[in-house]
Amino acid sequence: MVSLSVVKKVLRHAWPFTLGAICCVILARQLNGLDLSALWSAVMGVSPLQWALALGATAVSFLAVSRYDVIALRHFQMMRASSEAMAVGATAIGLGQTLGAGAVVGAFVRWRMMPDLSLKDSARITAFVTVTFLAALAVTIAIAALILPTPHIPAALPYCTLTVALAVAVLAFVFPVLARQGRMLSFPTVSAMLSLLCLCVIDTFFAGLALYILLPPDVSVGFATLLPVFLIALGAAIFSGTPGGVGPFELTLLALLPHQPEPALLGAVLAFRAIYYAVPALLAGLVFMRHLLRPRPAPTPRHIRAFQPLEDAPLSPISRAELGVIRQNGGALLSCDAGRYGAVRTGQTLVALFDPIEGDANTLARPLRLAARAQNRIACKYKISARQAVRARAAGWAVMHISDEAILRPTEHNTQGSSYRQLRRKLRHAEKAQVQVSAAQSHLPLTDMARVSAAWEAQHGVPRGLTMGRFDDLYVGHQKVFLAYQDARLVGFVSFHATAHEWCLDLMRVLPDAPDGTMHLLVQNAIETAAQMDVDSLSLAAAPALPTGRSRLEHFLRSKHFQHGGGAGLRQFKACFAPRWQPLFMAAPGPMQLGIATIDMIRAVNLRSAPATPIACLPKNQALATAPSSVMKRAS
Repeated sequence: MVSLSVVKKVLRHAWPFTLGAICCVILARQLNGLDLSALWSAVMGVSPLQWALALGATAVSFLAVSRYDVIALRHFQMMRASSEAMAVGATAIGLGQTLGAGAVVGAFVRWRMMPDLSLKDSARITAFVTVTFLAALAVTIAIAALILPTPHIPAALPYCTLTVALAVAVLAFVFPVLARQGRMLSFPTVSAMLSLLCLCVIDTFFAGLALYILLPPDVSVGFATLLPVFLIALGAAIFSGTPGGVGPFELTLLALLPHQPEPALLGAVLAFRAIYYAVPALLAGLVFMRHLLRPRPAPTPRHIRAFQPLEDAPLSPISRAELGVIRQNGGALLSCDAGRYGAVRTGQTLVALFDPIEGDANTLARPLRLAARAQNRIACKYKISARQAVRARAAGWAVMHISDEAILRPTEHNTQGSSYRQLRRKLRHAEKAQVQVSAAQSHLPLTDMARVSAAWEAQHGVPRGLTMGRFDDLYVGHQKVFLAYQDARLVGFVSFHATAHEWCLDLMRVLPDAPDGTMHLLVQNAIETAAQMDVDSLSLAAAPALPTGRSRLEHFLRSKHFQHGGGAGLRQFKACFAPRWQPLFMAAPGPMQLGIATIDMIRAVNLRSAPATPIACLPKNQALATAPSSVMKRAS
């Protein structure tokens, strides 16, 4: 007995052909008695100039729609040259739209033309292209209905469509990754959405223009009237899934243009099908067959990238200790001929953290922007020094003072003087409560530390992210940890990113009922230990800059960063140790990008959704060789 699932599959694949057959029957009955000679005369009446212009419009349309594959590959971090991705995309679309079952045909074509992709990857790319095109087409129809009013669309529908589209864009910005039951759905970035919409507008505009060019003089309809009708008919054809949209497309055109002569209109449609469907399908078929018969050598594997895991790339002796934070954010090292950056992905940005590990920041600016573009993201430099900020501003980047880092020299630190009055008071409270602090040795009490961290989170809420640590067994295993006990009970701990020359404060966790001053005693003990080990510099990490600014936009952004980053409490705590405050800056290629990146940073710090998907890196222990420069050029 045939299973129900098999029946469902058969019905799902047979439905488009059945629908097409029904529409063709309806169309045949509607055109009963049509003079076929008049229809053929309308086709033959198309002048060579009309054919040439329509062919040119079709070429522009396919050039736009083939760019969807470029954005899709970037979304999934599959490195390809734009020309290769566009050629594969145009071939898949040219065959899929004519043969029907575009998702199946498109996945198969992409799989065969990109042999290093799995069938699953090809299906993901095809699904991305299909879903985003349909969504962009709905928005395009809504925009066209507002700009070019048409009686065929209810007045409220365009506003509803645009409202839903705006809601989806906001959702994608606030929750770039949705995680449920171990599965993660990563939305396209907002910049990718805008690009997809622009490509859809160009594609459909020139497709409609191709049909308009082929209309005979007998059809007296302006392009402003034809375009929204064409978009509706195109939507009906695509949603039907019939081969070439045959049936639904014609029926919709005839229904929405009832006063036009049917032979002339259908003659233009036949000519349009020859130009927009038959010619691309023929060319795509030739390209596909040539590839099958004479396959080209496999391109550079998609895993060859300019990114390396932190563990596989030894750092410079002067590297910032705080770079260790990228272990928990899916970060990596952006490496190229010009130097290296520590980088992480957020919802909308590719963030270069801190100053370059190696190389000049201005020389690294172009590789950073290319790497961001290859992921549909905005390039951003975060927590860079004043010197690097000056260079970025001189290079035309928009720069903003975003935070201040509290730095001290352990060997020069003491608790004497009026500057340390608050610190001495806190230390006395902790010592009076008999809090004992010790540096963790070989084995960490992870169970007790997890208990303390959970209690802290229950009181303070979701821990902040990005450059602020979150408790994790493997993560703290790479750090210097100091533990505070009261009567053999762990009441708090702190952890530091550590290198030979620098320590940087990361996690700070205490129980809600821990004695007053416990955290101060933990940090003070760490400073004294660092002094004994001749550590040159100890950073208490950064606190948001005070909410001021030279412009209203800068004041607004810094105020939000100060508020959501816990600026008041952090600055008050760190001020007890009388540190030297060093300004840190944020930079992006332009003011608009800086504004978007800043809001995205605030969202990422608050961790209201799953973090962005990790940066795809070289396989472990694989040599980078000369891949970075070539890949960066190909990604452009």
